[in-house]
Amino acid sequence: MENNLKGLIKIGEIAKIIGTTVSTLRYYEEIGLVQPADKSSAKYRYYKKDDVQLVVFIKKAQNIGFTLDEIKLILRERNSGKSPCPKVRDLAQRKIIELREKIKNLKLIERDLKRYILNCCHEEDSKSNKSNVCKMIDKVKV
Repeated sequence: MENNLKGLIKIGEIAKIIGTTVSTLRYYEEIGLVQPADKSSAKYRYYKKDDVQLVVFIKKAQNIGFTLDEIKLILRERNSGKSPCPKVRDLAQRKIIELREKIKNLKLIERDLKRYILNCCHEEDSKSNKSNVCKMIDKVKV
């Protein structure tokens, strides 16, 4: 069995090459994103060299905002023989809509925080009690 491991990369080595952790790779395996090519008698996981590129792809996709579930969909498209690009384009367009909504909400929070700072009591030692912790936050509308 150990002879079958020639040309394969140990899980720790692949983690080091990619700049991730062994536990991340194990998690990816657990959720079905990557599968080791083989395991040694000592239960070490070994990957093919192509798996390095797959994990790099996963990390890149995460860096631009795709969730692991979305990445699974993309990989499922590829594994079925279809081009994943239309799926990626669709997901990316939805992400842009979500991001615009988040940006809008963040701008509202920023505006409110600026207003609270301007209107806040400037007394350093404003007294707090059980019902009033900080006047600035107490003024926030829920």
